[in-house]
Amino acid sequence: MIFLQNETFSMEISTLGAEPQSLKNTKSNLEYIWNGNKEYWFRHAPLLFPMTGPTKDNMISVEDTLYPMPNNGFARDLEFTVLEHDDTHAVFMLSDSAKTRSMYPFGFTLTVTYTLLADGYTAKAEIFAKDDLYFTFGWHPAFNLDINGEGTPLEQYYVCFEQKEQVDRNYPSNGVFITEKNFLDAKDFFDLSRSETAKGPIILENLKSPKVTLRCKTGDHGVTVTRGDMATFVIWTCAPKQAQYLCLEPMRSFGDTTRPLELKKMKEAEFLEKGTTRVFENSFFVF
Repeated sequence: MIFLQNETFSMEISTLGAEPQSLKNTKSNLEYIWNGNKEYWFRHAPLLFPMTGPTKDNMISVEDTLYPMPNNGFARDLEFTVLEHDDTHAVFMLSDSAKTRSMYPFGFTLTVTYTLLADGYTAKAEIFAKDDLYFTFGWHPAFNLDINGEGTPLEQYYVCFEQKEQVDRNYPSNGVFITEKNFLDAKDFFDLSRSETAKGPIILENLKSPKVTLRCKTGDHGVTVTRGDMATFVIWTCAPKQAQYLCLEPMRSFGDTTRPLELKKMKEAEFLEKGTTRVFENSFFVF
């Protein structure tokens, strides 16, 4: 476990998946990251690579050869090497191996940098292609709904945007997207409810707002996420069990099981030329 600390916050990051486990305001003692209670969801804030979302039968195809691909990729379940570490930042790296090539036959390095800020943290991912490759990427942090008091209902929270948005909502049913037209109809917020999250993830594409914020009607604490260079934003919590967390997930893309198995034919997959690097950087501000 890697520990970061500044005057206001402490942060714990596991080398398994380079996954944040804790973000705590040491002055107020508020914990912002979900505790990973296995009764509901054992993860905290995984990163998703080289796949986001499910594929048919958890498989992909590369040049007509089939490979097993876990839902949301494999990086979150592999050990990263720590390259650098000081009080307020840490750098982790995952490189291709025989194990990764059995699922994803490309050479790559994934370098992840976390920087602790005065009001949250920044996460940066750098994907370097040793071969021509196709990939998707996303962050999947779960935030603690108890920051406004233990047991604060999800219905007391709402999601707001910097601009009025006109977007549909996708959610998967048995792995296939259902589209809810005009989910945001010239609105700059929506109220959260268990009935909505019970349908599945709230998947929003091509928002105009650079930032998305979780706020509470009955408390002062919340989270703001920068979208950066991410076309997709996903909001999710488990169902039917009702856990005290909400995931706010900037993603490069998110697909369903109807997409082609052939990786290069997936519209969600981005091409990266050998010898080049793709960078994603997002900030997670808490208050």
